[in-house]
Amino acid sequence: MVDIEHTRRLARVSLLCACALVLSYLETMIPLPVAVPGIKLGLANVAVVVALYTLDAKSAGAVALVKVFASGFLFGSPMMLVYSLGGTVLAFIGMVALAAVPGVGLVPVSMLAAVLHNVGQLGVAAMALQTPAVFINLGVLGVAACVTGGITGAVAEGALAGIEQADDTRPSVDCAALAANIVAGERIAFVGTNGSGKSTCALELAGLLKDVNGHAMCVQGTVGLAFQDPDNQIVAPVVRDDIAFGLENRGVPRDEMRSEVLQALNELGIVELEQRDVATLSGGQKQRVAASGLVALTPSLMIFDETTAMLDETAREAVNDLIDHLCQRDVAVIQITQLLDEVARADRVAVFEAGAIAYLGTVQDLADQRDLLIRCGLEELCR
Repeated sequence: MVDIEHTRRLARVSLLCACALVLSYLETMIPLPVAVPGIKLGLANVAVVVALYTLDAKSAGAVALVKVFASGFLFGSPMMLVYSLGGTVLAFIGMVALAAVPGVGLVPVSMLAAVLHNVGQLGVAAMALQTPAVFINLGVLGVAACVTGGITGAVAEGALAGIEQADDTRPSVDCAALAANIVAGERIAFVGTNGSGKSTCALELAGLLKDVNGHAMCVQGTVGLAFQDPDNQIVAPVVRDDIAFGLENRGVPRDEMRSEVLQALNELGIVELEQRDVATLSGGQKQRVAASGLVALTPSLMIFDETTAMLDETAREAVNDLIDHLCQRDVAVIQITQLLDEVARADRVAVFEAGAIAYLGTVQDLADQRDLLIRCGLEELCR
């Protein structure tokens, strides 16, 4: 099973490392008002401080090392690499120590880091030149570091607030009861207004988001998730290679893989597309190719997240026929949709409202929930 938390952490560290590289480059492009060696804006420290407060010291240390090597390579000097390393190590130690003090914000942490960074660089310079004379500018550098460190800390606070706000925009949905009662071969429609929790629940069922208890939900068997835009999940330029991608990652032998790909192509009625370039396919054909890659993995649950929303009537009907076919094979299907004719084809309907499942039952019984249907914009289902 994929460790989702580890993957998210790695993605965030990678993003912050990229930010550190970009900010280090911008640092070299900005002219400084005072021509005193050692004065820097410390832009890349934004990425380090954000990593420290949103992840941990180990992750922040990785971002800091990227910053060190970026400085050395951008200035094209081995000595600059040593200067940057000396300053960064001292600054990082102070940053971690002060950040551990309860109630201390990002601004004072960033200011201390900036001061210690300059002290560390001057220490390396003093050892390299074998003279303490370089410390003559320590007062000026200290004042400059407080100013630039304060600015960096304020920027980091803004970035941190944006990250926290983004993390809070998708609250968890309690769908454990639903997960425990999904029946093989049934078709469940997810309906509700935008932001009501439909896609969040789907991601939780697929194990891509944690549930309300902070745990990764375990649905029995393999879960396939088809997105609205098939281009978001097609990874290979040729149809047969894309369908084989998941099988190859599972370590399926070549001969068996070939057989599974042909079977998936046949089940979705797209054998003629086997050697086609994905870029030449229509939207409906891409949807079926994306679904084929999932079908080849023999899922016990398939989730279609508004996959028919952007298709014409013919392509939409083909996807719905595919869903019927999957149900006949005892694959449970969840279809997130805004289309009432698709809701009518479902065995059960889950209505989402304000991040919760407000109704779960048959289409016939749903018609009696007049107030709920009106609130969710589904008046046409009322009798």
